[in-house]
Amino acid sequence: MPLDVNNEKILERYNKIILSLESLVRIVTIGKSESSISITISVHGTMISGDLVSVENFHKYMKTTLLDNLDQNNDAEVYEPIRDALQILENIKIVDEDNNFIFNYICIKNPRIFLSSSNPNFAPYWIGKLDSIDGFFLGTMESE
Repeated sequence: MPLDVNNEKILERYNKIILSLESLVRIVTIGKSESSISITISVHGTMISGDLVSVENFHKYMKTTLLDNLDQNNDAEVYEPIRDALQILENIKIVDEDNNFIFNYICIKNPRIFLSSSNPNFAPYWIGKLDSIDGFFLGTMESE
């Protein structure tokens, strides 16, 4: 019995993206903007551990951080294009009216990035493509 076209598209998509991970991203994206889930992901051998949050959360951080560090009056040539670009990002829909992802991003707040057996690197946020994730587990890794 052949698969219908819809099922074939679904199978093709989930050969690239881990369904359960996408479901968690969907929960924090569609839920409250401050929702988070403790998670650790593996990206080509690098472990990234922190709080899974919505991309909207990341956009707010970027806007606040970049604009707070620029002087609107003295750097109008720099400030205005960055402000406009960030406003566009803030207004882009992440999911469509059927709750399908338009952009397949995963965002981790306060990540600890384990590149090797050394101490982790820290950052305010990490963002990447869902189809780049090799695996994940719920919970975070602790640094020594």
